[in-house]
Amino acid sequence: MVVQFVTRQHEPGVTVMNFTGQLTWGNSLVEAEYAIKDRIQGGSRKLVLDLTNVNFLDSAGVGMLVVCSSVMQQAGGRLVVAGAAGKVKQVLELTRIDKVIGIYPDLPSACGGFAGQTVLPSGT
Repeated sequence: MVVQFVTRQHEPGVTVMNFTGQLTWGNSLVEAEYAIKDRIQGGSRKLVLDLTNVNFLDSAGVGMLVVCSSVMQQAGGRLVVAGAAGKVKQVLELTRIDKVIGIYPDLPSACGGFAGQTVLPSGT
């Protein structure tokens, strides 16, 4: 199953991208990476990747998360992950990606993780 994603504004200043399927090597992963980078270039500085409905993630998926997190940091913002469970959570724990990206159990706690965070406006 390829990955599908929907983007929405969750609350002022917080963008959420809901993913469904598998974050694995292939064209749909590249499309997801471009969509995330497009959001960042468009000015999003608080971005939650909701992986609640993702059932598998391989090394390419992990790499994409790290690359997008780095792009966001360079833009002065923060990217976090919400809802990772099962095998997806295991992969994130094994790769210690939580040292690079904030990992939250659900969407409300991920959005709450931005509280009090100062981010640079786009274009700086």
